[in-house]
Amino acid sequence: MIKTIFYLAFLIVQQCAYSQLKYTTTNTALVKLLPVKKYTGKQYRLSIDIKNEPSDDISGGTVMVLQTKKQDWEFLENTRKTFFAPKDSQTWKTYTITGTIDSEAYKLWFTLATYGNGDFYYDNMKFEIKEGENWVDVPVEGGDFEKLSAGNPLKGFKNGESAKKEGLSVSLVNQEGRGQSLRIHAEGGTIDKRFFYGNNSATGKYINSKGVKIYYETYGEGEPLLLLHGNGGSISSFAGQIEEFAKNYKVIAVDTRGQGKSIDMQTEHFSYDLFADDMKTLLDSLGLKQVNVVGWSDGGNTGLLLASKYPDYVKKLVTMGANLNPSDSAIDKKMLKTIAKDIKQLKDQKNAEIVTIRLLEMLLQEPNIQPESLGAIKAKTLVVAGEHDLILESHTRLIGASIPGAKVSILKGQTHEVVADNPKVFNQVVLDFLKEH
Repeated sequence: MIKTIFYLAFLIVQQCAYSQLKYTTTNTALVKLLPVKKYTGKQYRLSIDIKNEPSDDISGGTVMVLQTKKQDWEFLENTRKTFFAPKDSQTWKTYTITGTIDSEAYKLWFTLATYGNGDFYYDNMKFEIKEGENWVDVPVEGGDFEKLSAGNPLKGFKNGESAKKEGLSVSLVNQEGRGQSLRIHAEGGTIDKRFFYGNNSATGKYINSKGVKIYYETYGEGEPLLLLHGNGGSISSFAGQIEEFAKNYKVIAVDTRGQGKSIDMQTEHFSYDLFADDMKTLLDSLGLKQVNVVGWSDGGNTGLLLASKYPDYVKKLVTMGANLNPSDSAIDKKMLKTIAKDIKQLKDQKNAEIVTIRLLEMLLQEPNIQPESLGAIKAKTLVVAGEHDLILESHTRLIGASIPGAKVSILKGQTHEVVADNPKVFNQVVLDFLKEH
């Protein structure tokens, strides 16, 4: 399920809330707070010039946008947008983010961030609002960096403290034909590569499946282990698992279509059957059968269908927080109401992302798995949920009872988010099961 993502000025990850993740000591996040109350309901356009000269292939720069209510930390859901500049952006390029100012918004956070080591350059921050058919420029204090003094390059930025640490220096530089720009130099930072799962060009690949390029990354050696994330997630959702699992397995982590880097610009409804077919296509492309599968939330639903439709493809199956149908006999009523409300709000917005609506609609329309169909599963199966899961315990036990020989584990004190919030507990349960003979 999609969960609320709390955006912190110093946080430079995607939608993963992995609390034990280590960050490089040289990360920065410089924030421009732009007042937008008088522009509510209007389209905006933010652009900036970026040049990256990273020291390695896991360092880089990014731009993030989020809208807030009256207080700086009253973040508005569904307004967050993140753009990671390509690692090869060693020449100046202009990047643009567009959206609509929320009806409750007072401020817009425009964040320039870096992670890792190298030299990262920013210039020409530009903010525009669409008035009728025209784009109107809204001044950004110091946005072109031309009027800032060399002794105060961080003037006008919130969270300047993030750039005042060992190994970092921020300065204004002049380059031919460009004038003054902001340079962030970082060295000596130590990086935990888990931070970059889902954005690792060294191992990431694509396969084609029914008109969509499906992105995946592989880590480790051993028996294949396929990881399937939840709705609105990505490979990075398993940041707390990949390193640990890769010690004994060949981990195949996938961005489900329409999520992460598996971009899907089509308009038909998503379905877990379609997701399961994508996974079969992926496994076929890798020449694999008898694969271990771990699915969380929507990924658990996909795992159930993959194992029941194509039983020869799955050796062992772990589902965490899966459901067979979208009724209140399976899912907490409050969550169903929240999803319906979110869909309505998105449809009322101009330029709302269609893929987000499609993903949310799937939660109210899917899956439609008959318990008796799970009898086709040959894989040894572990059905997991948290004691305080969004999925009702009676429903989790129904799934377990419908799969021949399946085990059920209700994790005491845990929630639907145990995979991210308490990876040590989740990982131990999964590895103990996978190592059973």
